[in-house]
Amino acid sequence: MRFVVCCLLLLTACSGYDDLQLLELESIEPPQIEPGTTLRIHGRGFALGRPAIVELRGSVHRPGTSVSRIEVGLEGLVRSESLIEVPIGAELIDALGGRATFDGELRVAFLAADRQRHVFASEPVRLDFLPDTTTQLRSEGMHEEQSELAQAEGFGLQLSKEELGTVGVRVSRVDPGGLAARQGVEPGDTVLGLDGVSVYGWRDFAPDPSRTESTVLVSREGLRGVHALRWPHEATERARDPLSMAIFVLLGLLLGWCSPAALCLRAHHVRTAAPVWLMRASLVAAFSALMLCLPALQWTTMWILALGTFAALFALATRERTGTTSFALAVGSTLTVMLVARTASVTEIIAAQGPEILRWFVFQSPASSIAFVAYLVSLGAVCARPRVSASLYAAPAAVLGAALFLGGWPLAGSLVGMAILSAKAAALLVAAHALEMPTRISAGLSAAGLALGVVGLSVDLGALFPQWSALAVGAFCALGARAIAPPLRRSAEPIPA
Repeated sequence: MRFVVCCLLLLTACSGYDDLQLLELESIEPPQIEPGTTLRIHGRGFALGRPAIVELRGSVHRPGTSVSRIEVGLEGLVRSESLIEVPIGAELIDALGGRATFDGELRVAFLAADRQRHVFASEPVRLDFLPDTTTQLRSEGMHEEQSELAQAEGFGLQLSKEELGTVGVRVSRVDPGGLAARQGVEPGDTVLGLDGVSVYGWRDFAPDPSRTESTVLVSREGLRGVHALRWPHEATERARDPLSMAIFVLLGLLLGWCSPAALCLRAHHVRTAAPVWLMRASLVAAFSALMLCLPALQWTTMWILALGTFAALFALATRERTGTTSFALAVGSTLTVMLVARTASVTEIIAAQGPEILRWFVFQSPASSIAFVAYLVSLGAVCARPRVSASLYAAPAAVLGAALFLGGWPLAGSLVGMAILSAKAAALLVAAHALEMPTRISAGLSAAGLALGVVGLSVDLGALFPQWSALAVGAFCALGARAIAPPLRRSAEPIPA
């Protein structure tokens, strides 16, 4: 009986075997697709003699058009066990709307030996579909001047009309008072993308009309990495009445001066030795340079992993839970900012804020303002320890906090940008020394900010609180004044009757 059962199991296993289980995709080329181009898919395990089903699934970005989802089936020709060719005709490019950038996955499937199921493999891919020049000029030639005035000049720059056939178009002129100039764009820089569309010429510089603001990708010769700049559309700019803003600033000063948050200011300044401050300042400058120069470190997840490592080392070195608790609060505050900005890229979070103080995330939304207080508490809990392990945690946490809440400076990689980021991070370290809050209250603030950030995914909190920026500025200024003036802080000892 055992022999029969064993034979049945072996037969079942053999009948289910299919060499297509080894199907893998390695590379897809070329990234630019024109009519008549052959898309080549390299991999292994392709079945000779069987039809290949090639599908594109993802988002299509077109200049001046809202993003859309597509699923397109293509006919693939299996040339060998490691190569599939897909001829691309003008019909596919026309169906995509002409000039388009596809961002999604390419899926290759074969019918298995049992003819009951498909075996497939997929690979993330980004493809630029380029129509022939005659078709593009015929469709857009009548609107050239209007398009240039309404689009590129709205961002405060003028693009070169020279098209090289590769990604990127040169900036020929920058308006001195324009938004592009305030974010550090200079003549000679290269615009690479706009709202997910790869820019091959000045005609491609047309924003998505369904968005309230656009993201412009810019690079500069001699600087590493691509930098994301924020472009709020003029129609979505909220008007600011100076008198109304002044009233809200005064109201914020009153609320900040009388608020219960003033009770969380330390009774005495935490004394830290000068060598410790010098070491932390050096670490802040080093981490600022790393963030702005290394593209690999311009993602929030990388910094969360680094902070988690430093928090673990601090907890082991001090045998306290301060590092772990501080790390948890910092992660909650970081997630809040990621929800408000709707991105996990540090570069895009910086670009979404702008150089003006009222556009920093600490003042833009109730969610980010509350998260900022929780972040300061988490930073201050570790800063109070004059240890090397505490400095290794506090310095990168201050740099990350400056990028998340006080962002908005020119193109990264410059000495000016590094100096600004270092100064803001040092200011966070000083502010963190003045704040002391019970763990339960700080955890509640972190949770409240995270909840408001989730609500902000479906509700525009900025529209509900149009004057929040001025109110928050006044409140933080009042708290700063109470922290600086020693006679106004709460006493460390009870007052005798």
